[in-house]
Amino acid sequence: MSNGSLIAELEAATRPDRRLDEKLAAAAGWTQLSEIGPGAGGNRERRLMWFYPGEQTPRLPKFTESIDAALEFVGIIAPGPTGGFTWGGPNRFKRGKAQLNDGEQVQAATPAIALCIAALKDAAARR
Repeated sequence: MSNGSLIAELEAATRPDRRLDEKLAAAAGWTQLSEIGPGAGGNRERRLMWFYPGEQTPRLPKFTESIDAALEFVGIIAPGPTGGFTWGGPNRFKRGKAQLNDGEQVQAATPAIALCIAALKDAAARR
């Protein structure tokens, strides 16, 4: 998936979304592994695990929900000296704003989503 398509999906999001978290993880270099093991009722189930390079413990941060996780994403995708985010405001559908490294100010459903969009746009501008 291109970053442009991912940005469009994030801009259209109305709330945090684990499917978008997976796409953000892939964009940030996480790898996905699949494991089949025992599940509920004795059935075998497939379990998906996400790993960040160099880490041994699987995890998938809630990039679209958690400001801490979104800031982790920013640090990977668009490290730089300045940035900021706000929340609230009159538009009940676009409650978060973010801006990184003198880039454009972006709005999204949550501050975490806005930070992720700003990071992707900042990274694209640096290419």
